Amino acid sequence: MSIRVTVCLIAYFVAGGVAAAADFGVTGFVDVRLVSPPATDAYLDGGLGKLRYGADDPDPAIKLGDVIGEATAVFGEAWSLQVDGRLNPEYGPAVDLLEAVARYAPKATNEWSWSVRAGAFFPPLSLENEQTGWSTFWTITPSAINSWVGAELRTIGGEATVEWRRNGTTLTVIGSLFGDNDPAGVLISDRGWTFDDRVTGLYEKSRLPDGVAAALHQSVPLQRHLFQEIDGAPGWYLDLSWETIDGSGVELMRYDNNADPTRRSANQFAWRTEFWDLGLRQQWGHVTLLAQAVRGSTLIRPTSTSFVETDFKSAYALVGWDLDDWWLAARADLFQTRTRTAGPAPSLLSEDGYAFDVTANWLPRRWLRLSAEYLLVEDRRAQRLLDGEAPQQTESQIQLVARTYL
Repeated sequence: MSIRVTVCLIAYFVAGGVAAAADFGVTGFVDVRLVSPPATDAYLDGGLGKLRYGADDPDPAIKLGDVIGEATAVFGEAWSLQVDGRLNPEYGPAVDLLEAVARYAPKATNEWSWSVRAGAFFPPLSLENEQTGWSTFWTITPSAINSWVGAELRTIGGEATVEWRRNGTTLTVIGSLFGDNDPAGVLISDRGWTFDDRVTGLYEKSRLPDGVAAALHQSVPLQRHLFQEIDGAPGWYLDLSWETIDGSGVELMRYDNNADPTRRSANQFAWRTEFWDLGLRQQWGHVTLLAQAVRGSTLIRPTSTSFVETDFKSAYALVGWDLDDWWLAARADLFQTRTRTAGPAPSLLSEDGYAFDVTANWLPRRWLRLSAEYLLVEDRRAQRLLDGEAPQQTESQIQLVARTYL
């Protein structure tokens, strides 16, 4: 099922369901931020910088972060519908969809419960991005792992969940079959890990580095639409988690988009992307520990004698302190890629890096959140030599954000 058919079906059911809904609501937020960006070229502008903002932005810059809206409709005892959209004219379509999903969850009558959902939605692996519009709670900018998930991955298909609750603990198994995500992997290979709270919209195209365009003798900007079906084979994931009543727990996921790396559609390749994800949440009163690690690979075989394969891995640990109206967080990330090709020379696309994030949030009113974030990223990527830059780069960014909730 194509992304357009999927979204149109969900939108149709939302329109029909709202009239019969027992409960209909709209929520969202608008944020404005003062940014002191790094001097590197941001990847959104075709550079190899790791952050959302860069040399093309003034220092300091006043930016409209995002305008996010979420509409939900609940009717009957089991059905719900949700659509998340974004307004931001700076990149891609000024108005775009992030999620559109229908869910059926009958009321549990014993220790067992189940639910299914279908549409376009994020895979359930993030410990950070649990707010409206897949935004983060503790920081402004998510980890490298969840920045990548927001940039390249979307479940466009169906998902089933089974839960078993007993003595204050919950065991959950989630399985999914999905399509329309065969190009996922091109960004982690061609530009590496990044740190960004702006997720990719369902209809926008993502820009590859201008150096990649030059190497392929393509015009700038070189863009790819990540949500396409190329080989006709569904991808899948299986997620297992265990959680206690205080929110502590562990989660393990196996993800495979099952793309045929020899297939292509026009100028877009199907990237075979698969990974393991392990997450941990530990609660000690007002203190929360989040830790997550991802390890996987992505592969294309344009011809019988050529290939590009990138192994990737990343991990982070975040400590958060909830003080009612205030919450403070510190996070450390490690990330790496290793790219191999059929050629004898080492690939310039491999990288190693680390990052630190410190964020303070204040909620003086229920509708207003004020945040200050300092983010430091240091990495080495030889690909920068093609742009006449040093392979080793250190980037720092300060953001002061005012977010108002609807």
